[in-house]
Amino acid sequence: MNYVRQDTRGEARMSTVRDALWSGVDQTRERSESVLSRLFEGDRMLVVLTVGPAVALMTISAAIPVVWALYLSMHEAGALDPNWTWIGFGNYLSLFGSSMYWEAFRASFVFGFGSVGLQLVVGLVTALLLTRKFRGVILTRALVFLPYLIPTVVVGMIFRLMMNEQFGIINIVATDVGIIDEGIAFLGEPSLAMPSLIVLNSWKFSIFITMMVLARLQSIPDSFYEAATMNGAGPLRKFRDITYPQIRGVLLLVVLLRGVWMFNKFDIIWIVTGGGPGRTTETLPVRIYRVAFINFDLGMAGAISGTLFAFLGLAAIVYFAGFKPAEEVQR
Repeated sequence: MNYVRQDTRGEARMSTVRDALWSGVDQTRERSESVLSRLFEGDRMLVVLTVGPAVALMTISAAIPVVWALYLSMHEAGALDPNWTWIGFGNYLSLFGSSMYWEAFRASFVFGFGSVGLQLVVGLVTALLLTRKFRGVILTRALVFLPYLIPTVVVGMIFRLMMNEQFGIINIVATDVGIIDEGIAFLGEPSLAMPSLIVLNSWKFSIFITMMVLARLQSIPDSFYEAATMNGAGPLRKFRDITYPQIRGVLLLVVLLRGVWMFNKFDIIWIVTGGGPGRTTETLPVRIYRVAFINFDLGMAGAISGTLFAFLGLAAIVYFAGFKPAEEVQR
């Protein structure tokens, strides 16, 4: 009987402890819910907690470096000299009078617009082909997306070997077939270096446009095309009246994104040609690298960066004002 009474008392104490613990947990949860409800009562706190970290990250990673580069461009600053000398717009005045700067600007213009144009055509045609239903379409899509997954340095080094004048596979095959009599210096000939670079760059990055357009194409209802077929519309008319209006917003968006990225492209140009032969493929990003890390003129490099930033910003303003891509995407 004593053992029974002791067990009963022990169970009662354990029950009391459990009740106290659960009561404490409930109180803590209620206080937490009360605090969270007060925090998220107003939209201002919700915006701060959700958008604030992203804004802080963009400020640290983008805004501060841009401001620092613009401030640097107002100085005569060497990479090996800790003393900066304020010269105002002196670097910009020297820059605008430099033929090498305008050659680099022209190269950026040709590379940027050439790459975006070719990528747009290749990406759109590839997306239209991949949207069709045929045996092995999933495997085909995976193989088509493969170039986008290969690191840029690998693509650059492989194509440098493939386009070599003496032992490149392209020249060997073309010579054996009889298309050419002797090897062609694709990357060593000034008239061929930039087109070769544009083709190489587009081979890798056209897939981005393919992915964006293909995703939009797959959201178009099949009933649209079935109705057009019943009305006697052919492939071209279907594309004009159904496909193009549906993908126009995506095309405008990818043109902006690819345009900004291509004008800022550095890695594949530096790996494949290094800006050569001569300065035929020396774009503004390559020019900035040469001035900053080979000539050690940080002030002038900052000035070139400032002009590139101003050009892209102005182009983006004109683009958004003229084409209104946000409205097109919402349609």
